[in-house]
Amino acid sequence: MRAIIRSENGLEIESVPRPAKTEAGHLLIKMECCAINPGDQAFIKSPLPPGSVISLYDIYGVSGVGEVMAIGANVPEIYKGKRVTMYRSLRPSDHMIGTWCEYAHMHYLDCAIIPDGASPEEYAGSMVNIITPYAFLQQVMEEGHKGIISTAGTSATGIAMVGICRHFDFPLISIVRSEEGKAELEKLGAENVLAQNAPDFANVLSKKANELQATAIFDGVGGGMLNKIIEAIPPFSTIFSYGYLGDNIPLTVHLRTLAAKGLIIRPFANFRTKTVQNPVNLEKAINEISRFIHQPHFKTRIGKKFTLEEIQEALSFSSKEGKKAILYP
Repeated sequence: MRAIIRSENGLEIESVPRPAKTEAGHLLIKMECCAINPGDQAFIKSPLPPGSVISLYDIYGVSGVGEVMAIGANVPEIYKGKRVTMYRSLRPSDHMIGTWCEYAHMHYLDCAIIPDGASPEEYAGSMVNIITPYAFLQQVMEEGHKGIISTAGTSATGIAMVGICRHFDFPLISIVRSEEGKAELEKLGAENVLAQNAPDFANVLSKKANELQATAIFDGVGGGMLNKIIEAIPPFSTIFSYGYLGDNIPLTVHLRTLAAKGLIIRPFANFRTKTVQNPVNLEKAINEISRFIHQPHFKTRIGKKFTLEEIQEALSFSSKEGKKAILYP
């Protein structure tokens, strides 16, 4: 089968063996389309150290949608013949084959079933954006937080955060760039959306955050955004650092402020959470996601479409609206 692999010359299309056997706990998936997420672009620029398990044949790609052609032993029968959306980093294995190819092979706990008759493209990059807020919410609830402040705005993860918090009826404050972004999230049912360009932004954020006891901050930006909100967030809040789009703007808060307010800044990664690391929790999450994935919050925004031969153009694609390049094996 044809696949995109990483070689000494960079990304190349090569012919590799198609999986001959579906291993226990795994799915053989005929790939239909793959969305390219920002993480894919960053990963290719900074690949894992030598010896790390990426994929058999060094096939790249972590996201996508495909049809299940065969299931291995101990896989629930419900997966037979279904279309699934996947994020291969949830349950790595020595038998894994990534998504930028004709036939992927991965653990069923990397995959959620999409609705019958749904457009594959609409779920081609969904799984990573769903599991991140799902796992985040499970963690912050366990830690005793009562509400979330999200700086992810109208990004795919920010929109999925709205959907997850609505599903679990958990208080959420979403910070967006403008009134247009506010209107976009409110159409999706978001109740507490604050535009950072509003003249009373900091005061309203402080009041609303204290009212909702929103002490868990999901930060997908860093830098300048944290500088804007750190004085307004409640004492004893925890800032979970997930993204670094504002890396070129340093965090200027004085350490005295962090100490006086009892603030904590720590990294967040979905694959380090109890939701993902514990297979029982992960199966529960996958099953629940399969039941609510039809909601509009979890669909991939489709940008330009590319073939395998156009992988470099696909990786260079960008969209101000958050639309994603879609790769067709």
